Amino acid sequence: MNEQMLDLWLDKLIAGDQEAFEVVYSMTSKKIYGTVAAMVSNKEDVHDIVSEIYCQLWRALPSYDRKRPFLLWVNGIVIRQVKSWRRQIWRRFRLLERKNRLGEKPHVEMPDEPLLETESSQEMQRAIMTLPFKLRSVIIYRFYFDYSYDEIAELLQIPIGTAKSRNHLALKRIRAWFDTELNGEELQECLFQKK
Repeated sequence: MNEQMLDLWLDKLIAGDQEAFEVVYSMTSKKIYGTVAAMVSNKEDVHDIVSEIYCQLWRALPSYDRKRPFLLWVNGIVIRQVKSWRRQIWRRFRLLERKNRLGEKPHVEMPDEPLLETESSQEMQRAIMTLPFKLRSVIIYRFYFDYSYDEIAELLQIPIGTAKSRNHLALKRIRAWFDTELNGEELQECLFQKK
């Protein structure tokens, strides 16, 4: 995604150009869909959460600080919407419980290119999905967005040390999932290959 091109379309969007929204959506939707799909375990919710994210983006765009990277700002919206969605899960608990009892697993169509494509990367995705949400979100932002610990701490509103310790614990659990003796660098290489 070209930041200069995106800035141009953001200016048009702020001015009220509806076509600009479609262009901004096409430039950002793949990343946002992939991030949400990696953060939520119930894939049926992905489209609904992404819709909420773009509604919130539309409302919050006038307050966007142009000094900050746009994707970092949008990921702040993503994390807030995912957390909000997770708080609403208890309302849908009975419906989900019934679905689980019946063993139905509906297929959710994902954007053109899924975040993880190969068989080994699907295994990595399964390992990441077993992590608690707090660890999963740090791993996703660290290795799929290549954010620094400072950016992750700002995004998740946690201390930098907490971001580092969650990353360390998540990597430890992923290593245990694969039951291998991968060292940190090999595991990070494996994660970076999934971009």
